[in-house]
Amino acid sequence: MATKPALLTLNLPDFIYFLRSRGISTFHAVYKPDARKFATSHSALDPIVEYFRNEGRDFDSHEGIFGQIGPKSGVLQGAFIHRTCRGAGAGGVRNWTYRTVEDWFRDGLRLSRGMTHKNALAGLWWGGGKGLLARNTGVGLGPGSKADDRKIVYEEYGSFMTALRGCYVTAEDVGTMDQDMAAMFSKTRFTTCIPHEFGGSGNPSEPTARGVLRGLEAALSYIGKSLEGATIAVQGVGHVGIKLIEHLLRKEVSHIIASDIDSSRINLAAEQLRRWTASGRLRLESVLSRDDMILYEDVDALAPCAVGGILNPQTIPNIKAKVICGAANNQLNDLTSDDKLLAERGIIYVPDFLANRMGIVNCADEAVGYVDNDPNIEMHLGDSWDNSIYNLTKSILAESARKNRTPQELSIELAEQRSWEKNPIWGHRGIKIIDSLIRSREWNRKVNVEPQ
Repeated sequence: MATKPALLTLNLPDFIYFLRSRGISTFHAVYKPDARKFATSHSALDPIVEYFRNEGRDFDSHEGIFGQIGPKSGVLQGAFIHRTCRGAGAGGVRNWTYRTVEDWFRDGLRLSRGMTHKNALAGLWWGGGKGLLARNTGVGLGPGSKADDRKIVYEEYGSFMTALRGCYVTAEDVGTMDQDMAAMFSKTRFTTCIPHEFGGSGNPSEPTARGVLRGLEAALSYIGKSLEGATIAVQGVGHVGIKLIEHLLRKEVSHIIASDIDSSRINLAAEQLRRWTASGRLRLESVLSRDDMILYEDVDALAPCAVGGILNPQTIPNIKAKVICGAANNQLNDLTSDDKLLAERGIIYVPDFLANRMGIVNCADEAVGYVDNDPNIEMHLGDSWDNSIYNLTKSILAESARKNRTPQELSIELAEQRSWEKNPIWGHRGIKIIDSLIRSREWNRKVNVEPQ
């Protein structure tokens, strides 16, 4: 087992001090598969990237890791690119609190890999990428931050995207809002989820929720049930969670229990959905810490729409739901074993990257222009295309039963196969951009790279 370097246990403010004390403000680590080693901008980062390579849990030949300390804000910012055979790495920028250096790197590695699988399974000509902003560093994202300071952070991130030359295309994600996307767009063209007033598609929560709804319908249908009259637990009432609840209520589900650790979200949901809370069909709960209790409600289906890693050996034994299908990324804490624990309990699990694709599908459509009542969007949400969310979910669940393999295993296998297909026009351009980037004088001056 790989020995964890002390660097990974640092909190992020101390990590920033560590970088600055060595004159590092921008950095990168690019994996060289032939040599089975990283080319890092600074040898001080070698212990970190080599640990992840040797540990083998979340690193999967990622093509590039790029980071910077915000020039004005001091916020730690990252871009993680997993695989770009199908096209540029694409995925949202997450504004989140990270306790340690390990947490920051691990989240970026896992989320970018998940985007590779999501984009490939959806049939998009995009690869996997993810952005991270550590809100507990610098100025602009923490509690009580000023709007002007927040704008500076996202403008910095936009400039960061421009400097990466298009190997990664960013979008909206947890903790990032419409006005943040406008700030980013002012500094880069390598983004989607641009506000409507600038010709973009805006927040992708609505299509994401519709996709999760179709996954739930497919899974319940597979076990001979329907949404009508079903009971559902929803963890998280953020942008996607609240939209999903609205759709479920219109589908005449019998009862919904929903919770969030943010009381302001609960209050907003109570206001927007008051006619249903008044009827008794919806119960909203605010919790003071990480909400695991809602996972154990005696319901037909559980929809995780908050944080990742919530399906693990501690929670799975107490779950009563027959189906799990939600919008949260990386719901399984361990991608190689927790799916089997669910299968042993007889719980139908719809992999997150199969059900929550519609946000990135919406982004892909934004990049190529708009059509009223877009048939491409409806194709993903309908039941006439083999690769629609509904049909692919039912197909994978049936194959899972036939082969005695988990839906997660089969979905990963199919996504991996598709992810290696090269873009029919541009080939594996993303890796060429990365190689060109780190060889350029402009980038090396920005990074102040050590001689290799």
